[in-house]
Amino acid sequence: MQIKWFYRSCLIVLIAALTYVVVQPAYNMAHWVPHNTLRRLGANYDQLLWIEHNVDLALHAAGGFIITVLIVFSKLPFIDGSGRRALILVSVLCLCAEIVQLSIGRGAQSLDLLLGIFGSFMAYLALYKNN
Repeated sequence: MQIKWFYRSCLIVLIAALTYVVVQPAYNMAHWVPHNTLRRLGANYDQLLWIEHNVDLALHAAGGFIITVLIVFSKLPFIDGSGRRALILVSVLCLCAEIVQLSIGRGAQSLDLLLGIFGSFMAYLALYKNN
Protein backbone atom coordinates (compact mmCIF):
# COMPACT_ATOMS: atom_id res chain seq x y z
CA MET A 1 0.00 0.00 0.00
CA GLN A 2 2.82 2.44 0.79
CA ILE A 3 4.63 1.73 -2.48
CA LYS A 4 2.22 4.08 -4.27
CA TRP A 5 3.96 6.99 -2.54
CA PHE A 6 7.23 5.95 -4.14
CA TYR A 7 5.58 6.08 -7.58
CA ARG A 8 3.94 9.40 -6.75
CA SER A 9 7.28 10.86 -5.68
CA CYS A 10 8.93 9.63 -8.89
CA LEU A 11 6.05 11.12 -10.88
CA ILE A 12 6.45 14.52 -9.22
CA VAL A 13 10.21 14.56 -9.81
CA LEU A 14 9.84 13.48 -13.45
CA ILE A 15 7.10 16.01 -14.21
CA ALA A 16 9.15 18.77 -12.53
CA ALA A 17 12.22 17.87 -14.61
CA LEU A 18 10.23 17.70 -17.84
CA THR A 19 8.52 21.01 -17.04
CA TYR A 20 11.94 22.60 -16.61
CA VAL A 21 13.01 21.32 -20.04
CA VAL A 22 9.74 22.45 -21.66
CA VAL A 23 9.95 26.05 -20.43
CA GLN A 24 13.56 26.57 -21.51
CA PRO A 25 13.90 28.89 -24.50
CA ALA A 26 16.24 26.35 -26.10
CA TYR A 27 17.83 23.10 -25.10
CA ASN A 28 20.32 20.72 -26.60
CA MET A 29 20.25 17.01 -25.85
CA ALA A 30 23.45 16.33 -27.79
CA HIS A 31 25.61 16.57 -24.67
CA TRP A 32 23.62 13.70 -23.10
CA VAL A 33 24.62 11.32 -25.90
CA PRO A 34 27.43 8.95 -24.79
CA HIS A 35 29.79 9.69 -27.71
CA ASN A 36 32.74 7.65 -26.46
CA THR A 37 30.62 4.55 -25.92
CA LEU A 38 29.02 4.88 -29.34
CA ARG A 39 32.45 5.28 -30.96
CA ARG A 40 33.67 2.12 -29.22
CA LEU A 41 30.61 0.32 -30.57
CA GLY A 42 31.62 1.35 -34.08
CA ALA A 43 29.35 4.32 -34.81
CA ASN A 44 30.78 6.65 -37.44
CA TYR A 45 30.49 10.44 -37.50
CA ASP A 46 27.32 10.51 -39.63
CA GLN A 47 25.59 8.09 -37.28
CA LEU A 48 26.58 10.19 -34.27
CA LEU A 49 25.13 13.30 -35.93
CA TRP A 50 21.90 11.46 -36.68
CA ILE A 51 21.65 10.31 -33.06
CA GLU A 52 22.33 13.85 -31.78
CA HIS A 53 19.55 15.29 -33.93
CA ASN A 54 16.98 12.61 -33.08
CA VAL A 55 17.63 11.80 -29.43
CA ASP A 56 14.84 14.17 -28.35
CA LEU A 57 12.32 12.15 -30.37
CA ALA A 58 13.21 9.02 -28.41
CA LEU A 59 12.88 10.98 -25.18
CA HIS A 60 9.33 12.04 -26.08
CA ALA A 61 8.25 8.44 -26.58
CA ALA A 62 10.08 7.25 -23.45
CA GLY A 63 8.66 10.14 -21.42
CA GLY A 64 5.09 9.33 -22.47
CA PHE A 65 5.65 5.68 -21.59
CA ILE A 66 7.23 6.30 -18.19
CA ILE A 67 4.74 8.96 -17.11
CA THR A 68 1.82 6.70 -18.01
CA VAL A 69 3.30 3.80 -16.05
CA LEU A 70 3.94 6.03 -13.03
CA ILE A 71 0.43 7.47 -13.15
CA VAL A 72 -1.13 4.01 -13.23
CA PHE A 73 1.10 2.58 -10.48
CA SER A 74 0.73 5.63 -8.22
CA LYS A 75 -3.02 4.95 -7.99
CA LEU A 76 -4.09 8.57 -8.13
CA PRO A 77 -7.68 9.06 -6.90
CA PHE A 78 -8.95 10.65 -10.12
CA ILE A 79 -7.46 7.88 -12.28
CA ASP A 80 -8.92 4.93 -10.30
CA GLY A 81 -6.66 2.42 -12.04
CA SER A 82 -8.17 3.27 -15.40
CA GLY A 83 -5.61 2.99 -18.16
CA ARG A 84 -7.81 5.05 -20.46
CA ARG A 85 -7.85 7.97 -18.04
CA ALA A 86 -4.07 7.79 -17.69
CA LEU A 87 -3.73 7.71 -21.47
CA ILE A 88 -5.99 10.75 -21.82
CA LEU A 89 -4.15 12.60 -19.04
CA VAL A 90 -0.73 12.03 -20.60
CA SER A 91 -2.07 13.03 -24.04
CA VAL A 92 -3.37 16.29 -22.55
CA LEU A 93 -0.01 16.86 -20.79
CA CYS A 94 1.82 16.36 -24.11
CA LEU A 95 -0.51 18.80 -25.83
CA CYS A 96 -0.04 21.36 -23.04
CA ALA A 97 3.74 21.03 -23.31
CA GLU A 98 3.61 21.85 -27.01
CA ILE A 99 1.27 24.80 -26.40
CA VAL A 100 3.61 26.16 -23.72
CA GLN A 101 6.54 25.82 -26.12
CA LEU A 102 4.64 27.86 -28.70
CA SER A 103 3.80 30.55 -26.15
CA ILE A 104 7.44 31.02 -25.06
CA GLY A 105 8.72 31.29 -28.61
CA ARG A 106 10.00 27.77 -29.17
CA GLY A 107 8.69 25.82 -32.07
CA ALA A 108 6.22 23.06 -31.40
CA GLN A 109 6.46 19.95 -33.52
CA SER A 110 3.54 17.66 -34.19
CA LEU A 111 5.95 14.72 -34.23
CA ASP A 112 6.88 15.43 -30.60
CA LEU A 113 3.21 15.36 -29.66
CA LEU A 114 2.55 12.18 -31.60
CA LEU A 115 5.56 10.38 -30.10
CA GLY A 116 4.52 11.34 -26.56
CA ILE A 117 1.04 9.96 -27.19
CA PHE A 118 2.55 6.90 -28.89
CA GLY A 119 4.71 6.19 -25.82
CA SER A 120 1.68 6.56 -23.58
CA PHE A 121 -0.34 4.22 -25.79
CA MET A 122 2.47 1.64 -25.71
CA ALA A 123 2.42 1.78 -21.89
CA TYR A 124 -1.35 1.37 -21.96
CA LEU A 125 -1.02 -1.70 -24.17
CA ALA A 126 1.77 -3.15 -22.01
CA LEU A 127 -0.20 -2.69 -18.80
CA TYR A 128 -3.67 -3.66 -20.03
CA LYS A 129 -3.04 -6.10 -22.88
CA ASN A 130 -5.14 -8.85 -21.29
CA ASN A 131 -8.11 -6.67 -20.31
